Amino acid sequence: MHEQVADFLACPICRTSLVFEGERANNRFVSGYFKCGNGHVYQVKDEIGLFKDMKVSAKEFKWEVDVADEEKYDEIRKQYYFYFEKDQKIAMQKMVDKLVGYVAASCAESLNVVLDVATGMGTFILPLIEECSDDALVIGTDIDERPLRGVMNKARKACTYHKLSLVVTDAKHLSFKNSTFSTISSYFGFDNVPDTASAFKESARVLQIGGHMFFSSLWVKENSESMRLAERHGVCQIASECRLKKVLRKAGLILERVEEIYCGVWPHNPMDLLPVEGDEYVHVIVQAKKPRG
Repeated sequence: MHEQVADFLACPICRTSLVFEGERANNRFVSGYFKCGNGHVYQVKDEIGLFKDMKVSAKEFKWEVDVADEEKYDEIRKQYYFYFEKDQKIAMQKMVDKLVGYVAASCAESLNVVLDVATGMGTFILPLIEECSDDALVIGTDIDERPLRGVMNKARKACTYHKLSLVVTDAKHLSFKNSTFSTISSYFGFDNVPDTASAFKESARVLQIGGHMFFSSLWVKENSESMRLAERHGVCQIASECRLKKVLRKAGLILERVEEIYCGVWPHNPMDLLPVEGDEYVHVIVQAKKPRG
């Protein structure tokens, strides 16, 4: 993590300020720990801050594969995209390119800082840091350390790691101060967070007034098998435009724009729980804003 990130950090439990003790090098926190005034302690391990409370987030998703291994990382991505048709692959690349453009532009026009929620294996954040200026600060987050290690390795290889800081934090208990960021992004991350509404409330909390959120999302039809399955797993709250609007409104955000990128029928893909094979789906890019008042 860049030392600059310390200005944004807060205890995810009590939201008080944090103080670092440990090793620093090249303007980064390398190893040690952050501690708040109430005694909560969070480790920094090999340049990644671990700001997840094990009790609060005990039941959250865990990555079973060590995607820090570059060969495994590439093999998983290759396997995943194997199941899609050519037009679907083209559409997904178009979505990444467009989302990168929107977020990079918002970053440059504001504080030159981006918070990326549920970064995962880096499909979006890696091209984003390539697009952002050399003095930009992009903070990638995930509930698990392992995918972030893979992202770190890729960014170092691409010589873009100097723009990147990585933080393990729960999207429903973000380790950042109120009204900190002007740009927040996510590439299908919110779709995969159970109780998505809580994650939106947290993003709204750390977003400045007038700040923007840009994220991709997958929508399915009401009363479809996919929607019923999403409801059973608690990931249905933004699975349609109507549901998304309700979640945004309750979080204190307003929907500014929805851009449809692709609509089609979901293929056989054993690597994804949702959607259900044969169900219609839509890929969209959403832009939301935190208004005054």
